[in-house]
Amino acid sequence: MVEIAETIDCPNCGAPLPLVAGEVIITCEYCGSSHNMAVGKKFFLKHSIIPNKYSNDDIFGIVKQWMKGGFLKPNDLSKKAKIKDVCLTFLPFFIISVQAHSEYEGVFTRTGENLPKKGELKRTYNWKILGRRASQFPTKEYEIPLSGKIDFDISKISKEAKFLNSEMDEEEAKSMLEGEIEEHDKYLLSSEIDVIQSIKTTLDIKNTEFVHAPVWEVKYEYGGSSYELLIDGASGTVIRGDIPQPDTSAKGFLKGLKKGLFG
Repeated sequence: MVEIAETIDCPNCGAPLPLVAGEVIITCEYCGSSHNMAVGKKFFLKHSIIPNKYSNDDIFGIVKQWMKGGFLKPNDLSKKAKIKDVCLTFLPFFIISVQAHSEYEGVFTRTGENLPKKGELKRTYNWKILGRRASQFPTKEYEIPLSGKIDFDISKISKEAKFLNSEMDEEEAKSMLEGEIEEHDKYLLSSEIDVIQSIKTTLDIKNTEFVHAPVWEVKYEYGGSSYELLIDGASGTVIRGDIPQPDTSAKGFLKGLKKGLFG
């Protein structure tokens, strides 16, 4: 049960606006207007939503199809797995369009010699910051289908869906941006340099947008254990799926090989 700290009236329509502890950007469930509770003002950042395109039955079909494919999955997964829970949630993201410039110095050592290297890396990103704290959601793996976004419309959210407000505002999202991009650039540079001695990243932020995107969470059981799938509600793509350990016996290996070769 989510703890409600207090309730105030929506400044836009007068409807009750519940304040949940920790949430900063609150969207009215009646008129769809958003408000920054940290500063007590209307939230002026452009707010979009990506509509969900799938029903519960559609998601069941996607899950069953996912369970049938893939060499690493148990051969009987689609037959013996039991779907226990299916839930649609609209998650809040800050999408920050930014030009990043990283200057670096380091050493290239893989040839056996210590060769000094320095240079710069310039990239343009549409960077995603999930507006929820302590979340295990795989933000980096999720390719948000921004081509399908529309102006925020509260009617696009079904009564059965969960709608999560953001626990941070635009400024905090931007403050997280530099560290995340610098770590990403270090990863990109690892193919060219072995030891990074220094790196300085500067950002030129072009635009920031607030987007709610639909994600289906599916929980299933197999072999007495619980597993989870996350599915993009706009494209039907599996964002991440927990896979049970396959049968490693000789019989199980032969079944898996046959499945991989012949379907």
